[in-house]
Amino acid sequence: MDGYKKRTLQKMESIELSTTELLTLPLNDIKIADIAKLANVSQVSIYNYYGSKEALLKATIIRLMNQKYEEYQQVVSSDISFNEKIKELFIRKKQGLDIINLEMFTALMKKDPELQELVLDFTMNKSFKVLTSLIDEGRSLGLVRGEVQNQTLLIYIQVISQAFMNMDPTTSQYIQQKDVVDEIMNLFLYGLLKQDED
Repeated sequence: MDGYKKRTLQKMESIELSTTELLTLPLNDIKIADIAKLANVSQVSIYNYYGSKEALLKATIIRLMNQKYEEYQQVVSSDISFNEKIKELFIRKKQGLDIINLEMFTALMKKDPELQELVLDFTMNKSFKVLTSLIDEGRSLGLVRGEVQNQTLLIYIQVISQAFMNMDPTTSQYIQQKDVVDEIMNLFLYGLLKQDED
């Protein structure tokens, strides 16, 4: 890779990392001028690299998804217990939710069918494979209900993913609350793990 290309990729990485800091804001409150200031580049450079604010946000979200996928893989392949792996995955999922304004994310996806496809592909073909690997581990340890088939789990996750993509602004704001996220995670876990028998 030549020096110019390397510098370009470094600048784009800096721009996308700076954009990450603003993803908690509503879509209309994210300004190219603010991103340029954070990344220490000109607004012209940002438009030259990405063409629009929406394209930059899309690139930033894709970068975050890939980063999360690597984190999930590391957790699942680690030596910690099954229950700790589940807990750690949900903590990381919550951290992801904390840095993205769901209303902004939903609005962006409604404008961009390609982003919708990328998010769905990420959920089905990356996140699901990591989760399936973990579920299989839980089954082998006798901790996960054997009657829950992977295909059923896939449908369940797909339904949840579609719901997130089509949330109205009020629901998007509601789900940002920590207690609500905890409740969703608990619903997922208690539907998945064996219950103690009296």
